[in-house]
Amino acid sequence: MAATHVDPIEARQEARTAAKLLMFALALVVFAVVTTAIWGLPALAMIGLAGTVTVFGVLIAYAAGF
Repeated sequence: MAATHVDPIEARQEARTAAKLLMFALALVVFAVVTTAIWGLPALAMIGLAGTVTVFGVLIAYAAGF
């Protein structure tokens, strides 16, 4: 196989984006744990509802061409 050239700046930007996404996912998990500890299972239901609305919005935006 032929080796492809990897631009160091692009690789650094991708690593930075991946780190931001992982930190966002970790923050969501911490938020879910804290809210569940404070308010119990209704907090999980509200987090699930918010996630469903978010995914639905993303799908609508994708279908609209954004």
